[in-house]
Amino acid sequence: MSVNEPQSPVQLVGTHLPEGAELVTMSTPAGQPAVIAEDLTGDRVPEISAVYRLNDALYLLVLTFSGGAWRTMARIQGPGYGVTLLTAAPVTKPGRNNLLVGWQIGSIWSKLSVYEWTEHGLANVAPAEMSYSYIDVSDWPGPGGPDGQAELALWIHDTGEAYRTEVLRWRDGGFHPAQDVYPAYYPEVARYYERMTESYPDYPFYWYYLAEAQYRAGIPQAALHSVRRALGFAQPYPSREVLLTLERKIMQMPRVAELLRASIRTAEGIRWGYINTSGKMVIAARYEDAADFQKNGLATVREDGKYGLIDQAGVWIVPPTYDSIRPFSEHRAIVTEGDAYRLIDEQGKVVTRRAYSYISDMREGRSVFRGTDHAGETKHPGRYGYLDSQGYEIIPARYGEAGDFGNGRAWVKIRDGGYALIGLDGRSLNEYEFAYAGPPGAGLLAYQQQAGGKYGYIDLRGQVRLHPAFTAAFPFRCQRAVISMAEGKLKRYGVIDESGRFVVPPEYNEIRDLGEERLALARSVGPKQPSVGPKYAIADYEGMLLTDFVYTSVSEFRDGLASVTDAQATYFIDQSGQAAPGYPHVEGSGCLTLKGDGLIEAKVDQRLSYLTREGRTVWRDEDPTG
Repeated sequence: MSVNEPQSPVQLVGTHLPEGAELVTMSTPAGQPAVIAEDLTGDRVPEISAVYRLNDALYLLVLTFSGGAWRTMARIQGPGYGVTLLTAAPVTKPGRNNLLVGWQIGSIWSKLSVYEWTEHGLANVAPAEMSYSYIDVSDWPGPGGPDGQAELALWIHDTGEAYRTEVLRWRDGGFHPAQDVYPAYYPEVARYYERMTESYPDYPFYWYYLAEAQYRAGIPQAALHSVRRALGFAQPYPSREVLLTLERKIMQMPRVAELLRASIRTAEGIRWGYINTSGKMVIAARYEDAADFQKNGLATVREDGKYGLIDQAGVWIVPPTYDSIRPFSEHRAIVTEGDAYRLIDEQGKVVTRRAYSYISDMREGRSVFRGTDHAGETKHPGRYGYLDSQGYEIIPARYGEAGDFGNGRAWVKIRDGGYALIGLDGRSLNEYEFAYAGPPGAGLLAYQQQAGGKYGYIDLRGQVRLHPAFTAAFPFRCQRAVISMAEGKLKRYGVIDESGRFVVPPEYNEIRDLGEERLALARSVGPKQPSVGPKYAIADYEGMLLTDFVYTSVSEFRDGLASVTDAQATYFIDQSGQAAPGYPHVEGSGCLTLKGDGLIEAKVDQRLSYLTREGRTVWRDEDPTG
């Protein structure tokens, strides 16, 4: 038998199995036979490794090609009842593969074996206690880039959907923390816990693990915010002492001074640059437009009519060549040139293989794209699919409409009168045969029985929970949904709970959910002119009015504060709806935003300024002199 004989690895393994044995099917990826072909000996000829089951026991079989035939190199009995990992990577030394096997010993537990080829055969170098719930294996870059040796990232279950993570590298005969690659790996861990804290904001253990991941990722400002959220719980996790120790570590980290965008009015028009928190201009005001610096240390700026990206030294990371650049989401940003949309990474590399007529922000490793009608670019022009973070069309363009992923699922329109929720692999999770079934919110979807009819709500299984009674219905959020009961042009909005009970009667011109269980209710100044000059009041989720109708603008709440404008000034209110003590009032109409080091960005009466909490002006754009 020659090496090139057309026989698959699975077929080859089948000829070497003992009588009564069967190949194991992997649980990850589901349904794949536990067989790989990788070079383990360094002779550039792949060995074939497989796991089979015989008499309720698992065995690792390794075949090598020698003397013109496949021969058994190793046969090792393993623990457990299944396999969650079978791969090869250079773990113990660069350039030489190890064989990694995850033996499933529990529903969310696997024991790891790391086999090294020696003159005496395969030897397992993993310690007996090395177990995991999930695992990543890769050569993540350190300060000098990748070193040719793979690290192991072990996710070890703690409680709920929280995991302790360890990133390890083989060194000096054992596995040790690979702290130099923490900044490369832990942003991914932090994104996981950001999603968990968004879904479960009242679970303290997610805030703890988010703070720890942000600390290890080297993001001190975000880590400090998260650890203080964790400390705010009556019963903090894992303990107040552990959290206070983590807080001290975070505060000892070197912090990059926050840069704030600032404008200068010149005879040629407004130009933008960046100041530090002391008000000193550190990146010259030379740009036609400028956005805030993002967590990755990049900012979008415009020069000569085109957008690019700069770092905090003002160096171009992406030259100004694009018509627009969206903020980064999960390490990817959307750029446009004319009608062409593409994805780039944080180094500015385009990761998509072609241009699209639309791409959405990356969510849970997926971006919605719309197919184009250029020959050969897509099979479904005008329809929607999903890209992965590497720019591949992971879910084909086959939907009439498509929404972003959240909690592992996304809403799509599969045909007229047919909607569905799909998983990250594109598999349909639930389907709904209605004229319309809208995106899910808190486990419910708005639906129409007939096109043009009224709206009700169904659950994820498609069972009717609230019969059609509303002329407009928005997704639920924290057991509340904004609806409209009015007919014709004069809409009247209210808020219902999951039973359909009105917590806010349908008598308002507008209702906005501000987050943190607060609502903005709007009434127009003139009943016959509902779109002119609405005034807002703040209410809680039970419909209780906390203020009169005095505000002309209201922002969403964040960390207990919202920016409002009344007839005289712009200022912060707290969750009671009253002016938050310890913050300034700025004369005029606009919006306030908290920035780093306690500064407040004020966009009031089309002027930008930065203030301290005491109201002292650090920066203000002024008219040109002379």
